Amino acid sequence: MDTPRPTGEKEKELVVVEWRDIIATAGWEQEISCPTLFSVGWLISQDDDTILIANTKDPDDFTGEGKSDPPIYYGLTRFPSGAVAAVRPCDPAHKPSEVSPRSYQISAPKSGTHP
Repeated sequence: MDTPRPTGEKEKELVVVEWRDIIATAGWEQEISCPTLFSVGWLISQDDDTILIANTKDPDDFTGEGKSDPPIYYGLTRFPSGAVAAVRPCDPAHKPSEVSPRSYQISAPKSGTHP
């Protein structure tokens, strides 16, 4: 199935897609590496070629534009399968770790120091 609208099947699974992106530079860099990114959404379809997720789930078809029974899925992202490292179920009981993500640690001032 390759449509954002379900056709009488069970609800879609909420997943985390781990994927690698392309990177390019315009400078004198000698080494670079592809970043690993994460996207969350409802798994719409998956085959050997692509993976399709939706970031919005409308449980009641609020707009009335759906061509099937609710829920209706919007905000589609399609990944080429070769760029995807993993597709994992999203754990609704996930708790943030005590350690802040690296991006925050880099930008946040260190405790006890002044900018």
